[in-house]
Amino acid sequence: MKVTYIQHSGFAVELPRKTLLFDHYTGTLPPFDRGKPLYVFASHRHHDHFDPVVFDLAKTYDVKYILSNDIRMRPDGLDITKVGPRKAIDVDDLHIETLKSTDEGVAFLIETEGVSIYHAGDLHFWLWEEENDQDRLWNENMSRKFPAEIDRIRGRRFDLAFLPLDPRQPEEHRARGMEVFLDRCTADHIFPMHCWEDYSVIPAYLATHPDHAQAVHTVTAPGQVFEV
Repeated sequence: MKVTYIQHSGFAVELPRKTLLFDHYTGTLPPFDRGKPLYVFASHRHHDHFDPVVFDLAKTYDVKYILSNDIRMRPDGLDITKVGPRKAIDVDDLHIETLKSTDEGVAFLIETEGVSIYHAGDLHFWLWEEENDQDRLWNENMSRKFPAEIDRIRGRRFDLAFLPLDPRQPEEHRARGMEVFLDRCTADHIFPMHCWEDYSVIPAYLATHPDHAQAVHTVTAPGQVFEV
C-alpha cells in the first residue's frame, strides 16, 4: 500500500485494485495506474479541500467521485455520489461512512480490500485563544461537539488515519484533536495534515507524545511517498 502526500490535506492511497484520492485542490499528482479505478473524495467545499480541477481527472482515468453534499457542483457525464453527515453508503466494493464535521462537511471512514481508512477533513478540535466571551463560548461548544462526534466511533481501529495538526492553533490546544481521537480509536499509521506546510508541528507533537512515534509519520514535503 502506497500513500503519497500531495499537499495540505490531500493524500493519495494506492491499493492493489484501486486508488483513492482525498481532498485534492493543489499540488502535483503522481501518475496513477490507468488500469485501476480512481475514487476521488472531497470532504467539504472549502477552497483548501476542494477545487473543480478534480473533475479534469475523468479525462485521463476511470473516476468515481464521492463528495460531501455541501459541494453543489455536479458536472454532466461524471459518476458523482453526494453524501451527508452520519451516513453509510456503498460505492462498488467501498463501504463508506461519514461523521459530521465541527466545521463544514464530513469526515470519511472507508473499508475496502481489507483496509480501514479515516480521513478527518475538517472534523477537528478547533480551539482558539480566548479574547472575548464569543471565543469562550466557541471553545466551550467545541469541547462538547468534537469529543461527542468521535465517541460515535469509539473502539474502532484504522490502518490509516489522516488527522489535522494545525499550526495556527495555540500550542496548548494544537494536539488536542489527535489526543481525543487516539484516546478513543487506534490507528496503525497516522498522517498529520492541515499543517499549512509548517511541518515543524509534527516533530514538536512527537516530542511530547513519544508513545505515538511508531505510528505517526513525519510529513516533510509535498510529493513524499510512504510505503506501509
